[in-house]
Amino acid sequence: MKLRLTLIAIFTSVVLWGQNGTVSPYSYFGLGDFRAKSTVENRMMGGISMLGDSIHINLQNPAAYGSLRLTTYSVGAHNKNYAFKSASETATSDISDRGRVTNLDYLVLAFPLSPKSSFAFGIMPFSNVGYDLFKTSLNANQDEVSTSYRGSGGINRVYLATGIEPIKGLNFGVAAHYNFGNQAYDRYQSIDGVQLGTFDQREVTISGFDFTISAIANRKINMGNKEYRLHAMVSRELQMNLNASNTQSLGTFQTSNGATRERLDVDLGYLAETTIEIPSMTTLGLGIGKDRNWFAGFEYSSQDMSQFKNDFLAVSNATYIAANTIKIGGYYIPDYTAISGIFNRITYRAGLRIENTGLLIEGDELQNKVASIGFGMPIGSTANDRFSNLNIGFEVGKRGTSTSSLVDENYFGVNIGLSLNDRWFVKRRIN
Repeated sequence: MKLRLTLIAIFTSVVLWGQNGTVSPYSYFGLGDFRAKSTVENRMMGGISMLGDSIHINLQNPAAYGSLRLTTYSVGAHNKNYAFKSASETATSDISDRGRVTNLDYLVLAFPLSPKSSFAFGIMPFSNVGYDLFKTSLNANQDEVSTSYRGSGGINRVYLATGIEPIKGLNFGVAAHYNFGNQAYDRYQSIDGVQLGTFDQREVTISGFDFTISAIANRKINMGNKEYRLHAMVSRELQMNLNASNTQSLGTFQTSNGATRERLDVDLGYLAETTIEIPSMTTLGLGIGKDRNWFAGFEYSSQDMSQFKNDFLAVSNATYIAANTIKIGGYYIPDYTAISGIFNRITYRAGLRIENTGLLIEGDELQNKVASIGFGMPIGSTANDRFSNLNIGFEVGKRGTSTSSLVDENYFGVNIGLSLNDRWFVKRRIN
């Protein structure tokens, strides 16, 4: 088991550094396209984070580690297919553009420190920039001006978390992330019939810490002659203050072959070193279920994005207001004790997520709506890893709208995750 974990870790670490995270035009704004913070298991339940158990990692809610009882290695990846349509296209026209990305989402190892506490560490992407936009316009002389916008890069984070269950049914946890990465934003402009074009190239190197604190409570209740469990949670992602080192270059290029003709490094003054501020976010959740049988939950998150600050990459037609997210989801296991019939022991999951991102583009708020469904299949074969499982899920989402100034972005995603369990630090009974 340990050899298998090592081999997977080496392979997935290499993949993580070389991936292209998004092709969304909305990665032009803010810090790019924020990646999902949850494992495949939670993501297929709409991204709810209030559940903590003995065999699964929970990336969103560190308090869940108070319930972890086995060493767990978790890795997840996804393939997402995009289809875009602009407001200028008719309802019956073909999709204007398509894109596809395949990415590693997380690589995390967690293990118990005591019967009531655990520790986790890993690496995952935080946000990605990956757009290639093009537009034409007429200048004052009625010449056709072609402008292309290209962005690349992203921010990754190292993840450390611990959780404890000081009282049965009550967990507390804290997570720390070190964020780091580079992002590039380029603009190229040329006029039809003119030999030279101009460019504006900006690069940002980002680093900094952020923290999450959370609590989970659960209690058994009796309704009639049946026993259920109530779940509640609260988490707080503290404000992120990221250090940004910025550079900018202006110059000209030959339109015939794209070769740089002249380049000038801009003296940015106080903008050479800035602080990017991402406001804190609070999440509340409530759910009910029957242990190892079914669960249904609801979570609400709020974030005052009007306090978002990124002076160097501020966009004139983009402003921010308060953001919020609603998540609904749950799971169902027909019979987890079944000796035969694997379909009885499969965990079936489904969820819905509705996000008001707080990003206003020319006065229209960017919304994101996602429906998800998936299942977890047991794959363990030995006494130590009999709880290991393969998780597969599907997402259908829509972001923006073609009825306004925004682009209509539709996507379909396939998510695959492995949750592998083992027992470490077991004292030998026989030498």
